[in-house]
Amino acid sequence: MAADKPGSDSLVFIDPESGFEIRPLPESRDADIAEILAAATGAGTAEAARSAIADVRAEAPDRVFGGLLDGKLVGAYTLRRDGMANIIGHIAVEANHRRRGIGRTLLLDGLRRSGRRPLVAETDEEGLGFYKACGFKLVGRRKQPDGTFRYRVGWHAPGRSFKGGTSNALTTPPVKPGQ
Repeated sequence: MAADKPGSDSLVFIDPESGFEIRPLPESRDADIAEILAAATGAGTAEAARSAIADVRAEAPDRVFGGLLDGKLVGAYTLRRDGMANIIGHIAVEANHRRRGIGRTLLLDGLRRSGRRPLVAETDEEGLGFYKACGFKLVGRRKQPDGTFRYRVGWHAPGRSFKGGTSNALTTPPVKPGQ
């Protein structure tokens, strides 16, 4: 399965109704991606996002994904291997395109690319509600030195339904014994 092999994830998702497209983006787009992902870094800077993107590209160059609407980059996320799971390292949507289902669609794309591997993410208090609204479950919480908390959320695809709302919900039927 392509999602199990870092460096081989070249699938493109296109929503026929809206034309919204999600695809792996080349290094030449890293500056644009960093501007969007800056909000998802602890530092909140494009430089921190560029560093995170470089780390992902060092593992597998095609694990940085962009969401394009009418050819314009409006959202992005990174997908990394984390043991037996995949992890959404950073995910963000351009400020004037938020609350339109783009972030949810990006997560759905990450879930598709994860295949049978669980998909996990780490977030702060601000992002926790978003992940929970998308069907992720809280699997851990860690107190930071400054007194704030970081949360680990996860979702396993087989036999689960994605709370997709208007973003084309994905439902995977339970796997029958012997399959």
